[in-house]
Amino acid sequence: MTEPKYLRYPVKPLLHLFAELSNRQVSAVTGLHHSTIQRWRNDPDTLITEWEADHYAVKLGKHPSELWETWFEIDAPGTPIRGRRKRIA
Repeated sequence: MTEPKYLRYPVKPLLHLFAELSNRQVSAVTGLHHSTIQRWRNDPDTLITEWEADHYAVKLGKHPSELWETWFEIDAPGTPIRGRRKRIA
């Protein structure tokens, strides 16, 4: 089985940030379609790519590491390499 191309993160932490806002208000800030936000609210275990997670966190005024504790755990076994440079011997 091949490893996923990108790390994935649950949308639940994002949902906590805009729990008091309507779907349309969140849409205005993030650029997401209001139906996507409703789909996330219906299934908070939905996963998004690391790039989407970064984009939406920043749009909401946060660094992704503030929302996902594992954001910097890029060298953990079994996770794809993100931002690691090749070592020169």
